[in-house]
Amino acid sequence: MAETASGGPFPEVLQHEMFLNCILANPGCPVFVSANAGDQPRALRVIGDIACDPGSAYNPIPVYDAVTSWAQPVTRVHAVPPLDVMAIDNLPSLLPAEASVDFATQLLPHLQGLDQIDGGVWGRAHAVFTRFVG
Repeated sequence: MAETASGGPFPEVLQHEMFLNCILANPGCPVFVSANAGDQPRALRVIGDIACDPGSAYNPIPVYDAVTSWAQPVTRVHAVPPLDVMAIDNLPSLLPAEASVDFATQLLPHLQGLDQIDGGVWGRAHAVFTRFVG
């Protein structure tokens, strides 16, 4: 909160090589990277706009005006030094899918041992359950 209390834009972002925007922009949302960031001294070379709202009046990173795609995931918005933006508008939908796959991968071995209810993770879970219920 202290870092964003000034309300933006935030020149501190330009001191980093990469910036990932993952916020839900609403009215009053501050600008994190201003439209003229490409012309300013900066270490910033890559912006990943996970929220991907280039057409919104509340866009917190107005350095680009169109989404990118899986076929062309990055657009160069400034040449020297380069500043590239990745803004694939369906990317957030993949985060839950990735989390679900990871969770299922971790859970599957335990489900395969469900027929051995008295041992392993199921035995321990049953012991905890019994301690608190009975």
